[in-house]
Amino acid sequence: MFAYWKNGKEEEGFIRYLTPVECERLMGLPDNYTKYGADGNIILDSARYKALGNAIALPCVEYIMAGIKEEFLTSAQNE
Repeated sequence: MFAYWKNGKEEEGFIRYLTPVECERLMGLPDNYTKYGADGNIILDSARYKALGNAIALPCVEYIMAGIKEEFLTSAQNE
């Protein structure tokens, strides 16, 4: 959920849910990455939210893998 309000006007604020495309962007994926299934049919938004909620953010994975690669190369040079 995303809450929006202006200071002093909190009662006029509202809560807005993120769209599947916004969730994909937060995860570091291209737009509409989860829109279609393996069979080419459009996936329901609820299933897209579930898939994105069970995923790992791509920038986080890239950072961790770069660290593993660096450590692996450093240990290989020391042998």
